[in-house]
Amino acid sequence: MPRYELVMITKALERPETVTVVKRAVQSLLDKGAIVRQIENLGERKLPYIMRAHSENFTQGRYFVVEFDGPTTLVGSMTQLLKQDLDIIRPNILKKEVKLFPDPPCPGMVTKEPNYYSPNPTAWFGAEDVKLEKYNKFDKRLQVRKEKRQERRELRKQREKEQQEMQ
Repeated sequence: MPRYELVMITKALERPETVTVVKRAVQSLLDKGAIVRQIENLGERKLPYIMRAHSENFTQGRYFVVEFDGPTTLVGSMTQLLKQDLDIIRPNILKKEVKLFPDPPCPGMVTKEPNYYSPNPTAWFGAEDVKLEKYNKFDKRLQVRKEKRQERRELRKQREKEQQEMQ
């Protein structure tokens, strides 16, 4: 069974009424054959905009996240059932991707988080002493360009000196 996340916004009720609303939603999930993994209360918050549900306008609500495993046929019927509940402002069921075994990192891979804000390319890979071959080549090319520019400047200065001496 795939893993789902039920994100619901309930009315800003007192604690006992809120508990009954959440119990009702979880019980309906269990009745439909779901396995509830986790229930998380995100607290009471001001809604991002005025939400209209059941002919009422709401500006405050309690956010809950219920993580569960269930059959795919459950999603449509549960959404419809939760939309009919007068105490739930907005139900939303999302499919959650679960990795049972995370991919192991490659042996040559740097596992630190890259610092993309640094102007130094070596810091992008998490360590100051790590320099990739690509950037070494780039540094060499920059060095060659600087040397050629310096040579051209010196040649230009010599020509100017020679022209001044001839005059």
